[in-house]
Amino acid sequence: MNARICLSLCATLLAAAFLFAPGAHAEAIPGAEEAIAKAESALGTDAFGPYGCEAFVAYAYDVPQAKYGWDGAAETMYQTLLRQGQIHTAMDAPRGALVFSKSPYGAHIDIARGDGTYISGGVQGLKRGYGDGHNIQILPSPHVGSGATYRGWSLGYPQ
Repeated sequence: MNARICLSLCATLLAAAFLFAPGAHAEAIPGAEEAIAKAESALGTDAFGPYGCEAFVAYAYDVPQAKYGWDGAAETMYQTLLRQGQIHTAMDAPRGALVFSKSPYGAHIDIARGDGTYISGGVQGLKRGYGDGHNIQILPSPHVGSGATYRGWSLGYPQ
């Protein structure tokens, strides 16, 4: 009987450890799966131009771009989310998270795929000729530009 109790307790503790382990996020990002599917449907295209990261992410999440403006929207969103305490600085961005970075070229935003890769628009504006040469690609890091600094991720857009 004690062996069963011990085994049951160990199984419960192990399950809890996996549930609350770093990288495990209890909060789901509303619309993440749909946004990732929409973003991935644009892979290999130049739909939003060489500097269209904000417009690309807004398109994927069906957010009106006018709400944040065309120029500087990644920086505006980042600063607003930072003030709201919604920026997480760990590198374990969950699937669908908005991921922010900054380089000498300006602020940038990607969508995390939850596996350590990112869907990015505006790639050629950051690094001409990178990858497949298109503006919308899957990246191995949150930013491909020279001198880039990772800034963190958010579970969604600012309120």
